[in-house]
Amino acid sequence: MPRAWYFGEKAQHAAKRFGAFLGSLFLLWMLSRISWVAHGAHTIQGGLYGLAHAVARTTTRLFANEEETTQRLAACTNLLADQVVRNTNLASAENEVSQWRQVFEYTRNTERTEIAARIIARGALASSDVLIDRGERDGIILGDAVVIGNGFLFGTIVDVNETQSTVRLIEDPRSAVTATLYGEEKTIGLVVGNEGAVLTLEYVQQSTVLSVGDSVVTSGLGGNIPEGLLIGIIESVTTEESAPFVTATITPIHDPRTWNVVLVVRDAPRNL
Repeated sequence: MPRAWYFGEKAQHAAKRFGAFLGSLFLLWMLSRISWVAHGAHTIQGGLYGLAHAVARTTTRLFANEEETTQRLAACTNLLADQVVRNTNLASAENEVSQWRQVFEYTRNTERTEIAARIIARGALASSDVLIDRGERDGIILGDAVVIGNGFLFGTIVDVNETQSTVRLIEDPRSAVTATLYGEEKTIGLVVGNEGAVLTLEYVQQSTVLSVGDSVVTSGLGGNIPEGLLIGIIESVTTEESAPFVTATITPIHDPRTWNVVLVVRDAPRNL
């Protein structure tokens, strides 16, 4: 291919591209002179600018408010947690007030001397001993009965120091309380704990009639426990002809884990 021809053709292509560019500039200049085309172009340009500005502003607000939103969410979470705690404390306080009301109502219906106390520590099991905030200087002695509500037997004092006492619950297997049926005067048996929610009435003579639903109360014999304190309700009776005694299962009136207020009582006068 001749060298002169090659450069001539290349020059022609360059000239055509330059001519097309000049033509495009001239066409754009002519269009810009036409009012409605210019107005449309400006309108489109303004719309695109406004849209871009709105998107940028929204994006800026979203990222700018992210920290504030997080802080507000954390504040709301804290407020909710505080409200839950307040509601829980309020329910606990209302329950304790109800317990105080019941034990004081019991004191108005008896001539015994009672000492009100609060449970300040308890074991993990329902049958575990509990610690109360009253002791020797308040007049408490070993063997005193501890009641809740309107005279329900809770346990007995098994250890005491100057300011505190240990209560053994009637549900504890080491507990043993002389008992009778409500309305009876003589002792019919012994109520012992069972490592659970039920008690057992033992050593009851075969001739004694026990029925499901009977109320079992303290007989008042032995120790400082007064008579007539409600222990529980007979749930079932077991009788064997060859056995010398009848046994019964008793359901306690209360759940020891739900009480924080107790009364320490004894028939004998106290020297405070």
